[in-house]
Amino acid sequence: MLPNKLFLVNNWLHLSSACLLIGGMVFLVAVLRPVLGRNYSISGINTLADQIHKRFRAYVGIIIGVIIVTGILNSVTGMGKDLNPEYIIIIRIKVILAICLFIIYGVNAFLIKEHKGDGEENCSCVIKPPVYKRILQIIALLLVFVILFLAITLRFL
Repeated sequence: MLPNKLFLVNNWLHLSSACLLIGGMVFLVAVLRPVLGRNYSISGINTLADQIHKRFRAYVGIIIGVIIVTGILNSVTGMGKDLNPEYIIIIRIKVILAICLFIIYGVNAFLIKEHKGDGEENCSCVIKPPVYKRILQIIALLLVFVILFLAITLRFL
C-alpha cells in the first residue's frame, strides 16, 4: 500500500514539474519577453528583467533536477513490470532528451556569459537575448514538448 502511494506522489511530482517547466518557459518567451522588450527604455527595466531572469533560472534548474530524479524513479519502478520493447525504447528516448535539456540549461545558464556593452547593448538578456540564447531556448522548449508527447504515447502502450 505504501509503495503505491509513494509511486503516486513521485508521478505527481514528475508531471507537476513538467507542467511548471512548460508554463514558465512559455510565459517567459511568449509573454514576459515581448512586454519587457516594448518597454526597455523605462528606467530600471533592465534591473527588473535581470532579477526575474536570475530567479527564473534557479527555479528551472530545480525543476529539471526534480524531473530527472522522479523520471528515473518512475522508470525504475516500471522496470519490474512486463514491458513491451516500444515502452522501453520510448523511456530511453525520454531520458536522453531530458539529459539534453539539462545540458542546454547548464550551457545557457552557466557557461554562456552575457555580454554587457554600452548603450542599447546594455540591455538585459531577458529583453533582448543574443541569437544563440534564443536558439537554445527554442530547442529547450521543443524538447519539453517532445518529452511530453512521448509521455502521452507511453499511456497507450
